[in-house]
Amino acid sequence: MGLRGPAPRPTALRILEGNPSKRPINRAEPKPRLKTPVCPDHLDELAKAEWKRLVRVLRHMKLLTEADYLALGNLCAAYSRMVKAERKLAEAGLLYKTQSGYVQQSPLLAIINSSVETITKLCREFGLTPSSRSRIQLLSSENQQAGDGILDF
Repeated sequence: MGLRGPAPRPTALRILEGNPSKRPINRAEPKPRLKTPVCPDHLDELAKAEWKRLVRVLRHMKLLTEADYLALGNLCAAYSRMVKAERKLAEAGLLYKTQSGYVQQSPLLAIINSSVETITKLCREFGLTPSSRSRIQLLSSENQQAGDGILDF
């Protein structure tokens, strides 16, 4: 059986948000280095282009670590899958007629919807959606220097 309840917010995001829950910060949390992970080889060209774009954004936000390899790779692969399915859907149309004569929606819609769901979930993990971003408050440079080192990766 899996873990109960919603996944906890990453400590770095909780700190940037000002710890709205006021719950104790996990000071023993592993702190991976703020280092850009290597782009996975299995990504296609579209996914690699999205990887490069997102790496620039996440580095600027100071949220990308070497441990984010798989999550970011999955986000980029889902993005590529969604774009390809959207292109095929534009060619084929929303509906198609089966061999028995029934009209059904395209199976591409299931691929698109699944990809969108994956993309949305992973974007929230990285603080890339409007609602997840609205919860983040960047610390001033004085607060960062006077901080207790939690964000010192």
